Amino acid sequence: MNSSLKVKRLIDLCCITLIALIFLCKVSLKWMKIIPYSIPPVIFQYGLHPYINFGLQFVIALILIFIWVKTKEKTPLSPIYKGYIYSLLLLLSVQTMFQITLVNVGNSVLIQIAGLGMAVLLILVYGIIIPQLFPLKKFIFYTMKISVMLVIGSALNLPLFFGEMFRGGRFVGFFKHIPHMVTASTVAFIFFFPALFSENKWTLRNNTPLKLFAILLLAVTVLLTSTKAAFGTIAITAFVGVFLFGSKKRAVRLFKFAALSTFLVSTLLIGAPTGEFMYDVTTGKTSFGMRKAQDGVSTRMEEVTRGWSMFERSPYFGLGLLYKFLNNREEGIEVESYNSFKDPHNLFVSAAVIGGYPLFVYAILGYLLMIAGAIKGLNQSDPNRQLIGLFLLSHLPVFVIYHAHFSLGGMADRIYWLVFGYLGQYWGKSDEINRADSSTLIKSEIVI
Repeated sequence: MNSSLKVKRLIDLCCITLIALIFLCKVSLKWMKIIPYSIPPVIFQYGLHPYINFGLQFVIALILIFIWVKTKEKTPLSPIYKGYIYSLLLLLSVQTMFQITLVNVGNSVLIQIAGLGMAVLLILVYGIIIPQLFPLKKFIFYTMKISVMLVIGSALNLPLFFGEMFRGGRFVGFFKHIPHMVTASTVAFIFFFPALFSENKWTLRNNTPLKLFAILLLAVTVLLTSTKAAFGTIAITAFVGVFLFGSKKRAVRLFKFAALSTFLVSTLLIGAPTGEFMYDVTTGKTSFGMRKAQDGVSTRMEEVTRGWSMFERSPYFGLGLLYKFLNNREEGIEVESYNSFKDPHNLFVSAAVIGGYPLFVYAILGYLLMIAGAIKGLNQSDPNRQLIGLFLLSHLPVFVIYHAHFSLGGMADRIYWLVFGYLGQYWGKSDEINRADSSTLIKSEIVI
């Protein structure tokens, strides 16, 4: 075996491990009844401890960085994306230095630098290195395979472990918390959706009913989380995806025609009641799924107002990447000290709290680049690129009510930066790497 083949296999192993770790680090084994809540630094919340998660990422990141620096066989990134990413890293570094000297004086300097290091590692590894070294086709395949197995596995085991699968009336499955299942189920639904239009068969015959059953089961898991934003995400995916992924099969064309007809008829017949129902759900007059009624508008505005008040404490430099953990202590941070009530639940306000006015402006620019990236992906002929464009398009509304994505331990944050990185690739017509990776997900064999 020549050295270049060994390097490629090492790259694949490292990237697949990091992708799997995104989901596995949030798995809870509480349902087994024999795993304790916490055994530092190995177990936390009945699953993998964050310290193990960070440690594995750090070791694998060092290997990938070394290979990335040495290799010349890298998928090129667009100049706009590279310029934005590297200037963002510089901005975070400068703002952190100001925070250490002028804002968070009573906090540990080492901890604040560590927070910056984790953010830099997140962006560098997931937003640049993996997209440049790991083919898009493989990223989609392994992400789909791992997420679908965990989510469908959770759904199939629901009758056996019903009491352990819900938190506050919302489905969590095999995961630690509701946001983890929300992320896993929406990712599984979106990444699996193109399989409905594949002209190749699975390893099982008569696979179309099985695929329809799988996509419906994935949709049910999203609904069981009782998360309105997640429901909107898969609704956008289903509507746009039906017309996006082409096929010459007569059955698929009939399916698309039936889907469009059903949508139009439903809009005419139940459009007004549906709109009224969604308004009542949003304003807290009606419950959604098994989740108690909650006025989403007033709740979000309270969070935004609270976040803006925090921003005004340091409008030019921000409070730092670890502001949810820091409490004017020199001894460092604890995993349990995370305070979700410090989260403004708004991308732009969250960025302002972290990095002041400069990062606030960068968040606005970043959102505009997300819109451009989604359109860019949807306009490609390769279904793999269309899929990540659709993923970003469906999440554009979610980003507005989400926080800034700088958590190396965050499940969604890592997935988002991977999507940003793949959409940030240079997709020139003469790109040799793109031509070499011309085989698509739609034409590939899908095995679960």
